[in-house]
Amino acid sequence: MNTGRILVIDSDNEGQRLTALLKTQGHQVQATSVRSYASMLLNTWTPDLILINLFCQSIPALEFLDEIRRLPGAQEQRVLVFSAQPGIELLTGNKPVTEALLSKPVDFNVLGPLLKRCTGEPSPEMRKPVLVVDHDEKSLDIFRMYLEAAYYKPVTVASASSALSRIEDEAPSAIIIDPFLPDANGFELISRFRTDAATSGVPVIAVSELHFNSFQERGMSGYPEIIASAISDEMLLGTVEKLLSGSVLGRDEHESRFKPKVLIADSQPVLLALMTEMLEKSGFEVVTAFDGDEAAERVRSCAPDIAVFDYDLPMKDGFALAQEMRSDSAFSNLPVVLLNALPDKHLKMKGLSLGVDDYLIKPVDADELVARIRMILRRTRQVLDANPLTHLPGNPSIQARIERELLRKTKFAVLYLDLNHFKAFNDVYGFDAGDRVIKSTANLIIEQTKKGGSSLDFIGHIGGDDFIVVTSFDRAEELAARIAKTYDSVAPSFYTEEDRKRGYILGEDRQGQKQHFPFLSISIGVVHNKTRKITSLGQISQIGAELKHIAKMNSGPGSCYIMDRRNDEPAPGSA
Repeated sequence: MNTGRILVIDSDNEGQRLTALLKTQGHQVQATSVRSYASMLLNTWTPDLILINLFCQSIPALEFLDEIRRLPGAQEQRVLVFSAQPGIELLTGNKPVTEALLSKPVDFNVLGPLLKRCTGEPSPEMRKPVLVVDHDEKSLDIFRMYLEAAYYKPVTVASASSALSRIEDEAPSAIIIDPFLPDANGFELISRFRTDAATSGVPVIAVSELHFNSFQERGMSGYPEIIASAISDEMLLGTVEKLLSGSVLGRDEHESRFKPKVLIADSQPVLLALMTEMLEKSGFEVVTAFDGDEAAERVRSCAPDIAVFDYDLPMKDGFALAQEMRSDSAFSNLPVVLLNALPDKHLKMKGLSLGVDDYLIKPVDADELVARIRMILRRTRQVLDANPLTHLPGNPSIQARIERELLRKTKFAVLYLDLNHFKAFNDVYGFDAGDRVIKSTANLIIEQTKKGGSSLDFIGHIGGDDFIVVTSFDRAEELAARIAKTYDSVAPSFYTEEDRKRGYILGEDRQGQKQHFPFLSISIGVVHNKTRKITSLGQISQIGAELKHIAKMNSGPGSCYIMDRRNDEPAPGSA
């Protein structure tokens, strides 16, 4: 049996039970419900496996998992997400108290008839309120768009407390709820809906990304999950054994290992060696320099992700180096940390005025230096790469992801997505409305891609109304069709009631001629390497632009996708 160091993160009795059980099997176990202590153990104790309760009230599980993903070597970290929820029987037992349990992202072709059966036929003149309770703002946005387009009055809230207050004001004719909520146990809230006089007669529809009462090798969180009404000892110990032995991985085994490169410049060999050892143990690649001139040369030759300069360097001091980096357009965005043995406020202010990212006093605490480097790298990646409107990865990440897929030599697909008639919409409704469309489109693409996908799926924002999805070949066409279909079902919600009844807007084309423009739709070109040899990002971009253009020409009044069906392989028997 494999044994190891296991960190249990939980705030209820189930965590205590699992901790005791794991100790009987010879594991070293640390348990906590305090966020700061959990982060410290993660960085210093380096657990072999982390068990975290998805419904832990003191430590938001999804936020903490994001913290784990940002760490160097995160691909190696094994995680098991768990939760014992007796309330699951309310949804999956012999006598469920809800009208239905739907998987997210929700299929509106299923939800639509279900709502009509629960509330009657909707109409523009008498919009019936539907309360949606969901922790995910992107999901709320999609529900809001669909319900508006289907002539309901959407009432959307992200917490249990808000749901209870809105029920009195709105008297909903139906409630749609995801039991995973940040401020309360959603199963208990559903039970309360069924027993309170104000809501006992209101139909409740549960929606969830979770799979109940079974083990999922890759669940909602992107990690292995056990979400059950009760977790048996046998199931728990068997899963832990598999995770520690490597037969089930916390992250995909093909995920490339990325080590951020740190340049450290210090004239003291012993201190330089100590910092180098400490950073390498923390998952960084380290490049060193002993003086300012060597440090400047290393920046240009090694392209570090971050530089740590001692102030008192020979040849060229840390301030001069920082100023040189900031004045060079090629390295103006390089994060710089300055170290100084003198706790001089004026020197610190001078360093910060030069645009350095942090200023630390020597001797530097090892854990603090590692934590600050990680924080600065994370912040820099977010600022430089993320699209400011949608916060999706931009072109540098898109390029890196596609090039990685090319190196892996597996069968993959790239979806190029572009909105139709967006300029006309922007001209008529204005830039604020256009921005809302872009954000809602991003949310819709995210939601649909998450359905049945894996943590390896990638979504990026090229710019404007252009997006990209990288996924496996096997699911590419089904995903493109689903995005197109779902977009058409929510697009009317972007328009006024008057324009919806008319079915178009009146605007000007690029030549200034008055024209009727249909509702927004989406065109998708699907590039893949299943039947064609793909060797470069440029080739993918060219084929994607070509397919997207064909989709736009064939889309008519609705959305359309075009799958590249050309085959580079010669036909059997051809010369």
